[in-house]
Amino acid sequence: MLAPVLLDALEWLGHSGFRVSAGGATIYIDPYRVGDGPRADLILITHGHYDHFSPLTIERLSHERTLLVGPPAVAERAGGRVVSLAPGEVVDQKLARGVEIAGVAAYNTSKRDGAGNVFHPREAGGLGYHLNVRGEHLYHSGDTDVIPEMDSVAGVDVALLPVSGVYVMTAGEAAEAARRIQPGVAIPMHWGEHLGTYADARAFAAKAPVEVTIMDKVS
Repeated sequence: MLAPVLLDALEWLGHSGFRVSAGGATIYIDPYRVGDGPRADLILITHGHYDHFSPLTIERLSHERTLLVGPPAVAERAGGRVVSLAPGEVVDQKLARGVEIAGVAAYNTSKRDGAGNVFHPREAGGLGYHLNVRGEHLYHSGDTDVIPEMDSVAGVDVALLPVSGVYVMTAGEAAEAARRIQPGVAIPMHWGEHLGTYADARAFAAKAPVEVTIMDKVS
């Protein structure tokens, strides 16, 4: 099933950053090198790497009532209204403008550095996010490989999946994640900035057994 309302409310900000405007709330996920835009009611951060957690960007997008949600390693470094979230936990809807937000685990199983350490270890507490926005469901996977926890978001309307490889899933692995999740629409991310290209997004679209939309970055 497609989710035209949610798709119309969704903008890609480049890399893994997105903006959702729905129900009178403006939600940012992993904003990085984002130009001017509406101030945020909610900012969701998946993990503490600089291209996902940008304090300067957050400061520019925030107002006095902005709520930031992130894993403990992010929450302890952030100011203002902050909620620390772990995989499997949910955010109080009264704080989140009525949007249902649940944390989903995000971690590597096979992406390692030269010393053999995974780039995003499970114990670091990285997050993906499962949002219920007015009855439509959005999954932002964060930086991850294909993992069993993805089964908890099976059937979402929109899935945002990284495709660049190296630190996250390759296009082929992301296609396997899409097969596992079976979203109404899958959108490739984590390409076009530091790592990954349009060719990766196209390869994902060719391999994924679901409908794929490759979004244009908003200026």
